[in-house]
Amino acid sequence: MKSNTKEKNNNPKKNAGFYIALALCITAIGGAAWTTYSSVLDYQTPKEESSAQSEGSKPKDKPTDKTVSGLEYSKPESKTESSEKTANTILESSSESSEESSELSIEESSSESSEISQENENKFIKPIDGKIIKGYSPENPVYSKTMGDWRVHEGIDITADDGEKVRAYSDGIVKKVYNDELLGYSIEIEHNNGITMIYSGLSPTILVKEGESVSCGDYIGAVFTIPSEIMDEVHLHLTAKKDGKLIDAQAVLEKNA
Repeated sequence: MKSNTKEKNNNPKKNAGFYIALALCITAIGGAAWTTYSSVLDYQTPKEESSAQSEGSKPKDKPTDKTVSGLEYSKPESKTESSEKTANTILESSSESSEESSELSIEESSSESSEISQENENKFIKPIDGKIIKGYSPENPVYSKTMGDWRVHEGIDITADDGEKVRAYSDGIVKKVYNDELLGYSIEIEHNNGITMIYSGLSPTILVKEGESVSCGDYIGAVFTIPSEIMDEVHLHLTAKKDGKLIDAQAVLEKNA
């Protein structure tokens, strides 16, 4: 009987099965342990990620007026601010344009006034619109039909109709009104440009008086007769002086009038 019991305990097949079962149990326990460990890790990791995400999802501070991602940032303007700025810009532009226009108007007005003033100062016209039939000859005598001799001619003779009105050559002051035996009624006017004109051969009806100021183009009298030149065609005898000395009236008219 004893020998049979020993044989049963020493059976190699039964021993191998025991070890196999034991190995499987150990493997199963190890697998279960690994699974549990993995679950614990998975359970902790999402929390950390979730925590990180929750921190990342928190609203960041609003960007300042300085920089965003290294670039300069300026706060967007509201519609009201933009409209106000636009209106201010338009008003400033309009004001500048108005000032420039005003300055230009003042400059133009000043320029025009200066030109008008200069034009008035330098304004000259011919006393009458006739042609010159006898010129200035203070040294070389010319023949006089009326007097029947040769004599110097200190003025110029300008043809005109009998009674034609005579105009002031330029602005000036009437210095003398008189009746000359040889040249008839005469008016002496000292003009503003330094020239003195003597208008001779006028009718007794004189339109100006001594000391009176005249303007360029004012009527001062009318053409009549010249005693010493009555045989010549009807004309105005015009004499010019400067600084008290006789000068050529024709040259004065050609230069200025």
